Amino acid sequence: MNQFSSRLCRGFATIAAISLLLCLGACEVATSARIDSGPTLSLSGSGRLASFRVYGPSPTRTIATPFDQKSLVWRIQATQGYFKGAAVEGLEIKYGKIPEGYTQTVPAAGASATLYDGRVYWFFAETTSAPGSSGIFYFDGNTVTEIEVPGLCQSAFVGDVKPLKCGTQEPYAEPDDLERFVKDHSVRK
Repeated sequence: MNQFSSRLCRGFATIAAISLLLCLGACEVATSARIDSGPTLSLSGSGRLASFRVYGPSPTRTIATPFDQKSLVWRIQATQGYFKGAAVEGLEIKYGKIPEGYTQTVPAAGASATLYDGRVYWFFAETTSAPGSSGIFYFDGNTVTEIEVPGLCQSAFVGDVKPLKCGTQEPYAEPDDLERFVKDHSVRK
């Protein structure tokens, strides 16, 4: 191998190594959440938490409608700005407790709204640098059960959002027996 070929091989090897490092450093890990009693959410992933929201059911319903601004019961957001939130890996969010580096925006003042027994709530962890996470949980005192609500969609993503049956413009009909529904649709059985 001559000197030119040797330099060329080292150059390609260096470029390949740098490309590999850049690729590995740029990989996103979507945010995931595990919900426990309290409720307390344990987050993981490669992003940063921009805001965290919990939506409750409207007064005439038992299941929250995602993104319904009127049903937003608690929201925190990064104090230093949207892109300056805490790393989600290992972050725990306990409902009503404001983590360091965050400001509560809903409610604007005072303690967080009470979560009522026998209701279904929706949470949304909005993150930067990686996809966020959302989920639905049934609240029964201090116990929470993460569930799925098949067929529930919303009419929009902002403003006055209505619960719809997915793929239609028909209102979403809540189950007659919510406790049975929760047992049948629990994420962890």
